[in-house]
Amino acid sequence: MSLRTRLWLVLGALFLVPIVVGVLVVIVVVMGAQSDRQSESIDLAASAVAAELADDCSLVGLAARTAALESATSSPGEAVASVTSGGYADYAAVLGPGGAVVAEQGDLPSGVDPATLPGCSLADEGMALIADRVPVEGVPGASATVVARVLDSRAMQALRLRGGTDGEVLLLSGGDVVASTLGPAESRAVAGEIDGRRGTLDEDGWTLRVEPPRSGVPYDVVVAVPDSGSGATRWLVAGILLAGAAAAGLLVRVVARGLSQPFTDLTEAAERVAKGDLDTSIAASDEGEAGRLGSAFNQMTDELRRSLSELERSRGDLRDSLERIGDALRSTHDLDGLLHVVLETATATLAAKAGVVVYRSGDQLQLMAEQGLHEAGLPAPAVVVAGNGILGRVVATGDPVRGRIGSGPVGLAPSEVEPAFGDVLAVPLVSMGSVVGVVALYDRIDRRAFEASDEDALTTLARQASIAIDNVQLHQEAQRLSTTDPLTGLWNFRYLSMSLAREIERSTRFDRPLAVLMLDLDHFKQVNDAHGHARGDTVLRELASRVQEQIREV
Repeated sequence: MSLRTRLWLVLGALFLVPIVVGVLVVIVVVMGAQSDRQSESIDLAASAVAAELADDCSLVGLAARTAALESATSSPGEAVASVTSGGYADYAAVLGPGGAVVAEQGDLPSGVDPATLPGCSLADEGMALIADRVPVEGVPGASATVVARVLDSRAMQALRLRGGTDGEVLLLSGGDVVASTLGPAESRAVAGEIDGRRGTLDEDGWTLRVEPPRSGVPYDVVVAVPDSGSGATRWLVAGILLAGAAAAGLLVRVVARGLSQPFTDLTEAAERVAKGDLDTSIAASDEGEAGRLGSAFNQMTDELRRSLSELERSRGDLRDSLERIGDALRSTHDLDGLLHVVLETATATLAAKAGVVVYRSGDQLQLMAEQGLHEAGLPAPAVVVAGNGILGRVVATGDPVRGRIGSGPVGLAPSEVEPAFGDVLAVPLVSMGSVVGVVALYDRIDRRAFEASDEDALTTLARQASIAIDNVQLHQEAQRLSTTDPLTGLWNFRYLSMSLAREIERSTRFDRPLAVLMLDLDHFKQVNDAHGHARGDTVLRELASRVQEQIREV
């Protein structure tokens, strides 16, 4: 056997093994990071879906209380019609003392008795709906109101969309599927894999997150994401191994022609790298291909150190971002605090020098949160008009903007109240299907331009923030509906009950007279009978408008 052949065999074995080990170490680290990110993402998605379901239960309870109040102030029929026509529930009914239906509106699943509808805190019946019951007082022949929302396929798809997840959503009761975005056969298969377990599971091609029932959430909430990418990863590993083998063969050929000592140095350095010593480097050499190979090896270890450092920093930033978003979602009733958390998370995650959040107020957008602009000597846009400047373009089009201010397309021309230089990345905040604000970042700490991956990250953050904004608006709307009449906009009986006691106390304390004026429309039933309830509603709204024109605010 010739010397060249022996060199091929020996040196090939020495180089190929370290290359394979190094590639496998990199693949394991990358796949581990991907698995961690997927697990954190599905955990956040399951929590968001459970929070949305809890909000639905709260809205159903609020609708039931509204129906009970309207039954006492108008009639059972009008009360249930108001709840269902307003889109707050799929079914509403007023029940008598024996459970008999006095008035109802909407449909229930076949075989469901209104008198036995469970509340949001119960799930033993396993019904594909959420419901609540409220007692009725002061209405002859009526004892309670029940309101329900059916969890059909349309409702489940809407729940998944509001939860901000691309995975499938299942609701389980006692291991049985109550409602799902999957088909019946797939739903039963996924439920069978869970078998009463909770937490994050990897089963038969699915990654599952099971949230147990809690207050306001009567079911096990499951988010299922199909596993993907394993085949591509195998091909990637095979390609990297083949490329490594080819590189090793070429290097052996060079060394076999006379570069034995540089090859020995390179082998020893590769072994140290394989053991985790990433600070290994090869002394500079001008000996042709051997020198170039040494330089390439040093560059490879530098790049590997940088990649691992970036990976660790990215994982830390992702963990911090998820914690901030979790804090924001838990405080969804505070819009100002939510927007500050979103801006802090965005600037920290993308290493931006400064940033702003503007939010819609009427026809304009006003500054709600600012960070770093004054320190960088940049103006803060107090008011933004749709279509004017960079931020106004994002509001008008709903599309993100990324690039250097003052260059490129017309969309990067700033308004007078915006920063006039530097890099910008701006994405819209969308609530209830419309743009309600903009998150904008200016310049990066490392002076690099914003990239497409930065735009994707900020867009994802904005979507999560939009979920919390929707929760704020739903909470505010629920508060408004609890004290106002949805038809006329006037204060309702509940507000009268609260304010009358306060006014009596004030009149007694200051020894001042107090008057209560009650108005009644004579022959109003004839209007409904002759012209229909729609015309009667118009009469009521007109009366309310005229009364409001004649009274003071206080």
